[in-house]
Amino acid sequence: MLLKVVYSIVIVCCSSLLGFIFANTYIERTKLLNSLLSTIQMLETEIVYGATPIPILLEKVGNKSRKEIGSIFFTAADLLSKKQGQTFEEIWHISVSKETAGTCFNKDDIEILLSLGKNLGISNCEDQTKHIRLIQEDLKRHYELSILEQGRNVKLFKNLGFLLGLSIIIILY
Repeated sequence: MLLKVVYSIVIVCCSSLLGFIFANTYIERTKLLNSLLSTIQMLETEIVYGATPIPILLEKVGNKSRKEIGSIFFTAADLLSKKQGQTFEEIWHISVSKETAGTCFNKDDIEILLSLGKNLGISNCEDQTKHIRLIQEDLKRHYELSILEQGRNVKLFKNLGFLLGLSIIIILY
């Protein structure tokens, strides 16, 4: 009997933990989008006021960013410094694809990040600023939607994990 109680507690704890893990992806995505908004703002400021070359600009922004986002900029700067004859758009695509693989960004978030590389460094300061502001608006919209999704789904997954554990216990015993 004591063994059944211990197993039941373990099952409920494990399933509740799974619920917390799934809920955490929504929280983490919201934090990443907020950090990405700040990073894009820093990028815009560096372009407008710094007139810094792209590889140095990417390193500066990467140093000031959250680790997950900064790694995208560091990878792009590293690929640029190798001078393999690729366009910035290709380099940006490679670095975004590589570095966002383990993050909580969804497909639409990654598409916005990829669109950043299409005009960065190939036009004048005003065009780049306009493009960055459009990306910021898209990111703000995604950030607001992620807050709504977080509010809906975090509580759902936490409760679902606990209830899944209880239902497994009921089925087994």
